[in-house]
Amino acid sequence: MKNIGDYLWVIISAMIVFLMQPGFMALETGLTRAKNSINVAIKNMSDFILSIAAFWFFGFGLMFGKSFHGIFGATDFFVHFQADDWKAAFFIFQAVFVGTAATIDSGAVAERAKFSTYLLMSFITSSFIYPIFGHWAWGNFFYESNHGWLQSLGFLDFAGSTVVHSIGAWVALSGVIIIGPRCGRFTADGKANKIRGHNLVFAYFGVFILFFAWFGFNAGSTLTATTKIAIILTNTMISASFGGITGLFVSWKFSENHLPEPESIINGILGGLVGITAGCYYVNEFGALAIGVLSGFIVYFGTLLLEKVKLDDAVGAIPVHGFCGIWGTVATGIFIKNSFLIEFGVTRMHQIVVQFIGVAAAFFWSFGLSYVLMKIINHYVPMRVSLSHEEIGLNIAEHGASSSLLELSNSVRKIIENRNFKNADKIEVEYGTEIGELSNYFNSMVDDLREKEAAAEEALKSLHHMATTDGLTQILNRKSITETLDKEIARAQRYEHKLSILMFDIDFFKKVNDQFGHQIGDKVLIDISKNVSQTIRKSDYIGRYGGEEFLVIMPETELGNAYILASRIRENIERIKWDFGEDYCITISGGVVENYGEDINRMINRADSLLYYAKDSGRNKIAK
Repeated sequence: MKNIGDYLWVIISAMIVFLMQPGFMALETGLTRAKNSINVAIKNMSDFILSIAAFWFFGFGLMFGKSFHGIFGATDFFVHFQADDWKAAFFIFQAVFVGTAATIDSGAVAERAKFSTYLLMSFITSSFIYPIFGHWAWGNFFYESNHGWLQSLGFLDFAGSTVVHSIGAWVALSGVIIIGPRCGRFTADGKANKIRGHNLVFAYFGVFILFFAWFGFNAGSTLTATTKIAIILTNTMISASFGGITGLFVSWKFSENHLPEPESIINGILGGLVGITAGCYYVNEFGALAIGVLSGFIVYFGTLLLEKVKLDDAVGAIPVHGFCGIWGTVATGIFIKNSFLIEFGVTRMHQIVVQFIGVAAAFFWSFGLSYVLMKIINHYVPMRVSLSHEEIGLNIAEHGASSSLLELSNSVRKIIENRNFKNADKIEVEYGTEIGELSNYFNSMVDDLREKEAAAEEALKSLHHMATTDGLTQILNRKSITETLDKEIARAQRYEHKLSILMFDIDFFKKVNDQFGHQIGDKVLIDISKNVSQTIRKSDYIGRYGGEEFLVIMPETELGNAYILASRIRENIERIKWDFGEDYCITISGGVVENYGEDINRMINRADSLLYYAKDSGRNKIAK
């Protein structure tokens, strides 16, 4: 029978443990990039509520129901509380534990895991993987004679270094292996790139919450209001503190820049908390100190080990919860007080061996099963988001959510990548905030620079037009038409294509200038240029080669067809009616040649020679 103090202690502890969820959310959000922060928050909320549902459906019964040969519980599914107030209190406390186990893998696979498949694995962990192992280690917590097979061996894990933390970490390890590292985390030669979190202050705030919540996690596991709570809290605080101190000094000594790394300090604290969780009731303060110190080392060098084998754990969940979970569980056997060995009737070595069996069983069960299940899931429904979704961030890709800060970051990135302001996205302004004011300034700057960029582009176009176009006739000038011909000759010879040109000039053009004046002469040049431009094909080019001399380039055209087109040009010019003299007729003479492998100079010289042959033969002719 439980007294009112036990009820209050367990329920209050459960409420304190619940704070682990916002603690994990703040930690993971701070250690990841802003473009994924909303996704992190949604995952941490969603996996918690999903794990509660799964635990109520199946998990509680599998974990604490009446045992089937010490392997799993076979009763108490869809749990009823009306006739048993203690079962309700006990369920609340255990439910927040399963929420903790379910959320550990969230941080490890952050920034690239698909939301839907993540929730599926969270559901499987909560309803099956965690409860089955929990039955092996804690099966008699509700029904006293209900021992799981590990309990029967004498396995000790007071508050869950292995049962909760390692189980969650090994599921996370499966996800990290199958989903793969974040884009850019490792170079082609295997070097690890550091991807910094966007808000380390928020991550530290999360660890403060977790530190406090751990008191409820460890001390609440007594399930009774007892004076032993003080010892448990003391050991928890000592181990966490020395874990953090070790993380601080180890990173100060061994990090690349020889400075105390922010992540090493907080993960050292968390490693110390995970490490002491198994033995907080069984060890003394010196054991807690040793567990904390070794946990700090394990977290730091465990993180380096993962980087060496190219496994990308975004927040260090595997070293913290997995490696320190193993250490803390084994360390319980190493540092257990003699009084407990006498009480249990075992030797220290026997207890250490049993602890090893427990951590090995946890690994093979949770990692093995989750790896197989994730492989199957990934085969049918990829667990990783696409590269484009990873680049824009899971806030937008998975939830259609964004923020002014993220929009500002993405817009600046586009400007840098595209080197212009045309495609820069203007940002929705959050009025009344500092980032909103900054966004407003940015939008004004983008508008101003877009105008300047557009003006500069127009100026460049104008300069290019002036550099390539004849000022009078608005067709290609001599430099541009000869450069074009040179390129077309090279292309024709490379691909063995046909190429022909027409060189022509205006017959007796000097008489036009002398009789009607230079303004009329200019008009004749302009109108003939327009007439020829309308006659030739879209693939052809026309340019002013000299004063009244023109060059027409005809790609993909053999000599016969070129002659036909040249004759049409001559005939159309001959038919032009001039407003300065209706009966006045202007004609042209020209030469057409096909390229037979010669260079530009030889080809133009041949065309020019034929042009003069046409003039000498009576003018108003095309020679070929």
